[in-house]
Amino acid sequence: MKLALLEMGGTINGILDREQAVPTDSRVLAWLNQHRPDVSPVMTTIAMKDSRAVNDDDRAALLSAIRESNCQQVLIPHGTYTMPETGRDLIRELAEEAHNKSVLLVGSLVPLGEPDSDGPQLLELALSALVRREPGVQIAMSGRLWHPEKVRKDPATGAYVPG
Repeated sequence: MKLALLEMGGTINGILDREQAVPTDSRVLAWLNQHRPDVSPVMTTIAMKDSRAVNDDDRAALLSAIRESNCQQVLIPHGTYTMPETGRDLIRELAEEAHNKSVLLVGSLVPLGEPDSDGPQLLELALSALVRREPGVQIAMSGRLWHPEKVRKDPATGAYVPG
């Protein structure tokens, strides 16, 4: 499966705070290359940041990359703090275009490659949805798929909950 991998950073890539220097390598790309040889990612780095540092310019660059990609399946590793906000922006801005592409934002509470990371399971969940080519924008977090307008992060637990 060919997919656009549009990197935004986040804990899944080992970015744990706003002030952290930008990592040079994508943990998600490395994981896909090691564990999913059936996936052919076309990677573009948009913003390797903690999601609390993601701004409107970053979201505009992400939107442009989605529009410019010839891939129908788009995987976006993103930090968990503002992933629903980015998802809502993409739904609003992509409008009819989202019916032609499957866009999955994915994050994790523990960095990919660390013991007890939830990243591998969430990546598999996101990839299974992309294989089904479900159109629109979704979030893979807390063990399930969410509509960005119907989810929020619980600040006490870090888990995604309805809201």
